[in-house]
Amino acid sequence: MVWQTYLQEAVTQTRLSARTFAAFNANVDVVIQVRPQDILNIEKETPQALAEGPSTPPSPIETPEQFCCLLQECLGQGKSYYDVVDIGMSDWFHKVFPQMTEAMGGQAGIIANQMAALEAPAYVYNPVLSAEQAAFYNENVQFPRIDDGRLHWVPIKEGVHDTWTKVNFIFEYPKGETYEFPAGAITTPRANRIILGTRNPKAAMAFDETIEPLLPTVGETVDVGFMAGYHHGKVTGRAEDLDSFLQLSLRQLGLLKQNHPTLRLHMEYVPMRTVADEKKLLWELVPNFDSFGINENEITKVLEEFGYAEEAKNIAENERAFTIYQGVLALSRELQVPRIHLHNLGYYIMLLKKPYPVSPEHVRQSCLFASAVNAVKAKQGGAVPLADLEQMEHEPLSDVGLQQLQDFADLATAAGLPVADDFVETGIFAGDDHYCLVVPAHIMPKPVSTVGMGDTVSSAAFAAEVSLALNEPGQ
Repeated sequence: MVWQTYLQEAVTQTRLSARTFAAFNANVDVVIQVRPQDILNIEKETPQALAEGPSTPPSPIETPEQFCCLLQECLGQGKSYYDVVDIGMSDWFHKVFPQMTEAMGGQAGIIANQMAALEAPAYVYNPVLSAEQAAFYNENVQFPRIDDGRLHWVPIKEGVHDTWTKVNFIFEYPKGETYEFPAGAITTPRANRIILGTRNPKAAMAFDETIEPLLPTVGETVDVGFMAGYHHGKVTGRAEDLDSFLQLSLRQLGLLKQNHPTLRLHMEYVPMRTVADEKKLLWELVPNFDSFGINENEITKVLEEFGYAEEAKNIAENERAFTIYQGVLALSRELQVPRIHLHNLGYYIMLLKKPYPVSPEHVRQSCLFASAVNAVKAKQGGAVPLADLEQMEHEPLSDVGLQQLQDFADLATAAGLPVADDFVETGIFAGDDHYCLVVPAHIMPKPVSTVGMGDTVSSAAFAAEVSLALNEPGQ
C-alpha cells in the first residue's frame, strides 16, 4: 500500500538537522495512576475527605476534601482538569497514592528532551533551572548562560541557577474503571487526567531581563522554536495584566526574529480560564507565529469563542476529517497563521496557507515521522530515541485514518470542491489559497502514558518539516 511506503520512507529517511529551541515551561511530573484501591487508602487515611460528593472546588486546591470533590467530578464526567495546588498537599498525596513515577514535565522540557533523543541540536530556556530539574533533561540539551554580557550555550547541568523546582501532580485514569465512593459508585466514561501544579512567581512564562537584550543572538542560533506557557497570561512583577503581558511577549518574539527573519516558531494551544482573555491572547499572539497546534476537542471551544458556532457544532456532532478541515480553515483565516496542525486520534489535518515554503509532500513525510515517534512513545513512554523508530517502519497506520481519506474525498467532492483523482493516495487537497493534508496516523492500544503526546506530535512534525526544507535545493 502506498501509505505504508510513505511511512517507511518517513522513518528511514527523515533526520532532524534543524537546530531546535524550546521555552518556557519545564517541571517535574509526578504521575499517579488512580486505582480503585486508592479510594480505600483515602477512606482509611482521611475518611472525612470523602464526605461530600462531586463538585468543582475553588482554586487553588488546598485540602484533601477539595481534592476528593474534584476527583469525583472528573472521574464521573471523564473530563480533564488543570489547577494550582498548595505544595502542602504533597505529603498527603504520597500517603494515599503509593504508586508514583517521576518524569520530565512541561511543554518546553518534554520537547527539548524529545528533540535531543531524536539527535537534533537541542536548546532550551527555562526562567528557573534547579539541579533537580536539570537531572531530568537529556545531557545533550544546551542551556543559555550569560557571562560578562555575552551569551554562551552550555550543557544543561551547567546552567543550574536556582533551587526551586515546579512540580505537577498528574492523576491519570482509564476508561471503564469503577470507583466506589460513599456517595455512590462511579464508572469512568473515558480516559483522562487531572493536573495539579505548584506555582512560584519565579516560573515566569517569558524571558527574563538579563537575556532579553540577547534574544537576537538566541534567534540566530536556532532554526525552529517551540514556545509554550502563554496561557498563564501574566508575569508577576513585570506584566501583571494581559495587555502588558502581550506587549512583553510580542516584543520578545520580535527580538527573537530580529536577526533571523526566517526563524520558524510554533505555538501549541493550552486553554485559559477566561474566554475573553483567551480570545484576545490568541487573536493578538498567534498571527506572530508560523505554526499553531491544537486537537479535535480543543478546536470546538476555540471556534465557538470566535463565533464559528456552525463549524464547532459540526465537529462536535459529526467529527471527521472534512468537518475538522472546515473548522481549521475558518480558524486559519481568523488567526492569520500560515500553518495549523490538528492532531486527532488516528489522523492529522494540516492546513497550509499558499504560498507555503515547504512542499506538501515533505509536510506529509514529516507528519508520518511524527506519528512513528508518538506511537513509540505510546508503547514505552518517555522521550523516544531515534534508534527506536525502526520498529514503526512496518507498523500499520490506523484504519480510522485510512478511512478518513475516502470520506474526505467523498464529502469534499459533494460540496463542489476540486478534489484530485489521486487524493486518497496522496492525502493532499489544493484549495484556492491553501493546502489541506489528511494524514493517517498510528493508534496504539493501551498507551503507557498520554502526557505530552500532543507536544510530541507537533514538535516532531514541525522540526522534521523545517529540517527537510533546509535540505531542499536553494534553501
